[in-house]
Amino acid sequence: MDLVKPAVLAAATVFCLALPAGASTALPAAASSAVAVTAAPSTVHAGQTVRLRTKACPNRPGYAYSPAWGRSVTLLPNGVRATGTATVWSGTKPGTYSVSVACQGQTYPTAFGYLTVVAAGTSVKYRVQHVRKGSHLNVRSGPGLGHRVVGKLKWKATVQGSPVREKGWVKVTTKNGTTGWSYGYYLRRA
Repeated sequence: MDLVKPAVLAAATVFCLALPAGASTALPAAASSAVAVTAAPSTVHAGQTVRLRTKACPNRPGYAYSPAWGRSVTLLPNGVRATGTATVWSGTKPGTYSVSVACQGQTYPTAFGYLTVVAAGTSVKYRVQHVRKGSHLNVRSGPGLGHRVVGKLKWKATVQGSPVREKGWVKVTTKNGTTGWSYGYYLRRA
């Protein structure tokens, strides 16, 4: 079973300000009403490209900044939201980085979010979820339904995988050593 649920394709949204390491994550009153900026995927390796979206600038360009890429990136509006892409610097160290967006003509940020950078080769343990008892989750040769099935994971099975998702898919390695891709909706960090 590896049906792709459209509602799951949205990236996780978290509100945040640019904070130094160890600072409080409580939002100031001005930021608590701010709109979010989402980065998809929200967990990446250094050198990876992320898609940015915000509803803060629906009718004018926005400018996204994060220490993870170190310069402003233009987000183009489409009447509903502003979107764009950014590439995380190849030398970015693992950690959580703030993302802020200021709309054209504004000197202060109006949207905030997080981006997590992990070290290459980082692995996490997942447990299969949302699969009926007695059923299985397909492991495919690539990130998509068009790739052939190379393995199966049983209900509540555990598997090692990448913390980084590619279009919602997670690269996993089964206990018998098979490496492939399963849809992330069906995997929960164990």
